[in-house]
Amino acid sequence: MRRSSSLALAVGAALVASLSGCSLATENPAAADPSASASASATPTAVPPAAPDLLSFQCLPSSDPRRWTASGVILNRASTADYRVTILVASPGATRAKARRLVIPKVATGVETPFTVEGLTVNQGSAPACRVQLVRMD
Repeated sequence: MRRSSSLALAVGAALVASLSGCSLATENPAAADPSASASASATPTAVPPAAPDLLSFQCLPSSDPRRWTASGVILNRASTADYRVTILVASPGATRAKARRLVIPKVATGVETPFTVEGLTVNQGSAPACRVQLVRMD
């Protein structure tokens, strides 16, 4: 449990510092797992980013403005692989934030694979923005 918290802290901090904003979307085949709080100390990763495989992404407040819903579509352009999606709703410059992560296993080549993450917690601060990171896990 302690190791998972440390990893989640690093992932969340990296998201706060460097992820892109929101755009378009669809619906769900994978359920999201919540992760722990994030701090400002991130460790670099050797896993290549998969941003070109994120075909579309949308992140919007739900009926409860403290909760957001994100959805997107992955289009795998190479061989079958697992993908990890990490999503964060936080103010720009936030140093501590809670992110959500899900793993979508065995995404086939050339197949559009939708995902949805509901109940994203809005982290403290003003003007929250949604950020997403997609990593191909070979």
